[in-house]
Amino acid sequence: MAKFCTKCGKPLKDGKPCDCQKDVKETEKKEEVVASVTAKNYLNLFLEIVKGIFIKPADTIKKYSVKENFIFALMAILLNSVITGVFVYFLLKEGSSIVASLMGYGSLFGASIDISFMKVLLQITLFMIVAFLVSALMIYVMAGALFKAKTDVKQCISLVGVCSIFTLITTIVVIVCTFISIKFALILLVIAGAFYLTHLYQGITDISGLDKNKYAYTFMVPIVVASFVVLYILPKLLF
Repeated sequence: MAKFCTKCGKPLKDGKPCDCQKDVKETEKKEEVVASVTAKNYLNLFLEIVKGIFIKPADTIKKYSVKENFIFALMAILLNSVITGVFVYFLLKEGSSIVASLMGYGSLFGASIDISFMKVLLQITLFMIVAFLVSALMIYVMAGALFKAKTDVKQCISLVGVCSIFTLITTIVVIVCTFISIKFALILLVIAGAFYLTHLYQGITDISGLDKNKYAYTFMVPIVVASFVVLYILPKLLF
């Protein structure tokens, strides 16, 4: 009486184990290799951008702000947003009650502040993700849809993601600085923000190829709209 494989139903030959499990194991190994290679590629790409963004920012932004880096850009935006959430938590925890009150977590009169790490982390992470994606979408709307530049949404998100890596690194430095001096940390944060905006402007000029008279509109509209959404619309929807 023939026996059959309990996994795939194939008849077994001379009681030998079915080769279907061999195929499964080979497939699993291939998937592991692909995942490992992909992770390694992303890590190498991240390190290349980190190095380039400080040494040759204009060249680096132009080189890596391509739609092929769309997934990587989303990962960079997510990581940046999480790191920013951690920073805001430490800022509220270590900062003055005035700073905390402006963020809605404390009193202007120095009352004790009870801050939930997860609450701050989730809220700020969400706000930052929305800010990055809205700004990328508006860059596409202004440059691609309105001014007919040769760009698409994925490339715009890649641009924002590449630019966000600079602020990701500087925010980590700022977190360390909060334990030394809150004032110095805030000054460093403002400087990092200025560099991010400069990088973003440079990137827009590179990927859009627009007439220079249109750069200001393509740059300012995304910043204004993203700020409005995050500071006014999003809080109303969530709270």
